[in-house]
Parts: sequence; structure tokens; C-alpha cells
Amino acid sequence: MHQVSDSLGIPNYGPWYFNVLPGQNEIEEMGKIHSFLYKVLSRPMKEFEGEKRLEFINYGSTQLVYVLTVNGKQRYTILISQPSTKEDASKLEFDHLSKLSREHKNVVCPFYYFKDPTDPKRELYITPYEYQARCIGVDETKLGMWVPEPVYHFVEFSDSAREIINSSMISLLISFYDENGKQGIAQCRFDGGDFMITKGFSDTFLSYDVVLERMKLIAAREFVTMELEDYIQLLRSELKEEKKDSYILLGQKLKAEIKEEEMEKGIQLGFQLREQEKGKKLDLFHHRREYL
Repeated sequence: MHQVSDSLGIPNYGPWYFNVLPGQNEIEEMGKIHSFLYKVLSRPMKEFEGEKRLEFINYGSTQLVYVLTVNGKQRYTILISQPSTKEDASKLEFDHLSKLSREHKNVVCPFYYFKDPTDPKRELYITPYEYQARCIGVDETKLGMWVPEPVYHFVEFSDSAREIINSSMISLLISFYDENGKQGIAQCRFDGGDFMITKGFSDTFLSYDVVLERMKLIAAREFVTMELEDYIQLLRSELKEEKKDSYILLGQKLKAEIKEEEMEKGIQLGFQLREQEKGKKLDLFHHRREYL
């Protein structure tokens, strides 16, 4: 059993983590968010019955992240919109993650969404909590992961780990492409916390199988509609060190370079994952037919 005092993320908390618009006050917005959290967690919900403890663990440009502990045992992740975030941004992400997680095991599966009826920009969604998971990100120009314990810190990947991590993230992006709807994930941050890897990951006995078993997509802001071939070509273009006015799939220029061989390996692996998914769906189809 995990202790309530375990380190789960950033060890301090304050208004400096709140992104506000001109005219907004960080302290006031912090109070409004606390009030909204209290209202949501005061609702009668079976999963949240009992003693509750809320802990801030992380933040991003669009959301603040908390962990809810119930009765000292069960934990959930709460992602609430930053004061500066556009209305319905969290609802869109909730819907995107819900859709993707129904088809892919490497996507976090949200299960509750709430909006404040008195303040429509105030919204949050709730997902299962993965104990002390590591967010993949960049510290200046170094790719690595943010580790919660024993005190929140950054660990740079070795060269061999970086190659596998980069290729794995690309492969998942390819595997998530919806051929029926002609849609792929856009505005994805390879170096900004959109992927996590579960605790226990290390460079020891590292392989693509090990990483793909532990890696999950935890953010899905937008979809873009185009053919898969065009999606891959655009991804290739944006991953290269080319100066661009805007980035559709990546959102911004990468802070840490992804090498061409890592990119091509990821694309190749992505097609393999797509074939595996097709095989599983075909097996399930035949299995169901036996009972018709």
C-alpha cells in the first residue's frame, strides 16, 4: 500500500503555477479553482465516498494537475483548466482521450467531466492515477523524464533510451491515426509532457516492447483531418530542423532534436502496431461470430 505522504509530484504549491489573462488575479483565480474542486468533490459519487485528500502535483500551459486520495488508498488524477485556457478545451481533450482509449491501450482513459454552470470556462476531468508515473519532457535541450520520488527531479535519458523513447512516441502517433475518420492527433508535445511512462522503467534490458508496454498518451488537444500518407509526410517535415511559421502536428518546434533514423524507425514501428491492432480486431470479430 502506498503511503499518503509519498512524493507524487512538484513539492510546493502556489499562485505562481497559475496562468492568468490580463485583468485576472492569480490569488483570486486560485480561490475560484479551489471552490470549484470543492463543489465537484462534494457531489455524491460512489468512487469518492470517504475521507478525501487533494494534492497538487504538476501544471502545464492549459491545465493544473492534482491527485485525489480517497480513504488513504484509492487515487485519481484531476486535470482542471488554467484560468487562461479557452472554454471547452478540457471537454475536447476529455472527448478525444475517451475516443482514443476505447481503441488503444496506450491512452489514459478519463471517466468523469465537470463544468461549472456559473463559470463555463471552469472545467475539469478525472482519470485513473498511475502511481509515481514519469512525464516525458525536456529540461532545456535534454530529453528525459520528470521523476516524483524521492523529491521531484529530472533524469536525462541515455542515448540508447532516447532513441527508443523517441521512436516509440512517433510509433504511437502513427498507430492512433483513425483510417475511417481520416484523423490523426495534432498539437502533440513530444517534449512537453503529453506522454508518460510508468514507474519501474530503467535503461536496464531496455527494448521497444518494454517501453510500449509502459508508455501512455495523456493529452490529446486536437485532431487534424487528412490522409495517412499526408499525415506522415507532415510529421516528417515538422520533425526536421526546418524553420516554420506554424506547427500543426507538433504545436511548436522541438526543444530536443529527434534524429532522422529515430523518426523512420518510429514510422516503421507505427505501421507494425497498426497491423497488430487490425489482427486483434479480426480475432475478436471471429470470436464473436462463434457465439452468433
